[in-house]
Amino acid sequence: MCGIAGVMTANGRLPDMAIPEVMRDALVHRGPDGQGQLRADDVGMTQTRLAVIDLETGDQPLFDTTGSALVANGEIYNFVELRDTMADEKFTTSSDCEPALKLYRRDGLAFTDSLRGMYALAIHDVSARRLVLARDPFGIKPLYYADTAAGFAFASEPQALIRAGLVEPKIHRSAATELLQLQFSTGRGTIFEGIDRVLPGETMVVAGGKVVERRKRAALPAGGTESWTEAEALEQLERALVDSVSVHQRSDVPYGMFLSGGIDSSVVLALMARLNDRPVRAFTAGFGEASVSDERDHARNVAKADGAEHVEVEFTEQDFRSLLPQIAGVIDDDGRLRGIADLQAGRRGLGRPQGYSVGRGRRRAVRGLWPLSQPDAAVVVGWQGDALARCVPGARRAARRITRLARRHRRQRKYRGSARAYPFAGCPGGRLRRLAAA
Repeated sequence: MCGIAGVMTANGRLPDMAIPEVMRDALVHRGPDGQGQLRADDVGMTQTRLAVIDLETGDQPLFDTTGSALVANGEIYNFVELRDTMADEKFTTSSDCEPALKLYRRDGLAFTDSLRGMYALAIHDVSARRLVLARDPFGIKPLYYADTAAGFAFASEPQALIRAGLVEPKIHRSAATELLQLQFSTGRGTIFEGIDRVLPGETMVVAGGKVVERRKRAALPAGGTESWTEAEALEQLERALVDSVSVHQRSDVPYGMFLSGGIDSSVVLALMARLNDRPVRAFTAGFGEASVSDERDHARNVAKADGAEHVEVEFTEQDFRSLLPQIAGVIDDDGRLRGIADLQAGRRGLGRPQGYSVGRGRRRAVRGLWPLSQPDAAVVVGWQGDALARCVPGARRAARRITRLARRHRRQRKYRGSARAYPFAGCPGGRLRRLAAA
C-alpha cells in the first residue's frame, strides 16, 4: 500500500508544492519506506512508498526519456512478462510500475489494457501537457479527486484533499444515508461533497485543470459462457489459481497469508505450500471470549497438513477498542470494518508492516462472488459515528439513537448480531434515513 496525491493548476502556472506536501503528510501511514515528489509545468505530484518490489531503485516518481513521470499505488503482477515483450526498451529500474509508463508512451490511453494487477496511478505527460489517472478494473486500489476553482487535485484518500484545504469537510446527505445502510457508497460520488472517485477500470485525462476525457476498461472479458466437463472445469480452475497465487508472490520482502481455516484461505495456503521451497507463514486471529466463534483449532490443523509456519494471535475486546479509533481515523470512504483482527495478527506476527498478505479477494474468487460495483477504499464512519461526527453536527447523537434502535430490534429478534459492534445493522430504511438526517 502506497499513497499518491497531486494537483494541476487551472491557470497553467507552476503549482504551490505546499498543497501536495500537506496531502503527502496526510498519507504517510500508507507508505513508511520513502517519499518522492515532482513539480513540472502546471503539475505537482507526490508519493509515499511501501516498498515491496525493487527496494533499491524503485522510488517514485518514475521518469521516461521524454520527462513524463508516474506515481502509483499498487502492484503490476505481470511486470515480468511485460518487460519480456518490450525487449527493445531501456529500463532504468526493476520496478513493477515502470512498464506501465513505457506502455503509455507506446499505446496511449489504451496502456491499461495490458496491465494485470491492482493499481491506482497518475502519469504527467509533459509533451501533451496533460495528467492521466487510471484505476484497476476491480477498483482494488482507491483514487479520489476534486475539481476546484484553482484546478484539479487527486489523492489516495479523501481526508488528504480535506486536510489540504481543497475541499470543505461537508457530508453529502444522500450518500451518507446509503453508507449507513449498505456500509459503502456506490457510483462516482462519495460521502463528501466535492470529492469524487475514479471508477474501477477508468482512465481519466485532465488538461488545463479540468477533466476532458474518460475511458473505461471492463472488469471481465466479453463473450458468453463456455461448456466444460467437470474434469475440464477443475483443470481450468487449478491453472487459474496456481497462476494467480504465483504472480501475487512476486516480492522482494517477506510475505505470508491470513489463514482462517475456511475453504478459501485453505486453498491459498495449499497452493503457496506447493509453490514455495520454505514453510509459508500463516497468521490466524483467534478470539478469547467464549461467545465468539474461534477458528484457531481448524486453522491449526490446516497449517499442520500444509507444513506452514503457523502464528496464532488472540484478539481481545480491548484490542478492538484500542485499534478501532486508529482504523476509523485513516479509512474514510467505506463503512465495513474489514481486517481489524487480521491487522493485529500481522502486526504481532511480522513485527513491522513490511511483509504483505497473498490472496486478497480469495473468498469471492473461490465462491464466484466478486463485487464488481464495490470499490476497495476500506472503512469510514467509525464506531457510533465518531469520524462522521467530526464533519456533521448532530451525527454522534444520531448514531447513538440508531444504536439504541438497533438494540431494541435485537431484543425483538428482528436481526442477529451485536448491536454495539454493528450499530446500524437492524434499522429499517425509512427510520434510518430520518435518524441520519437528525
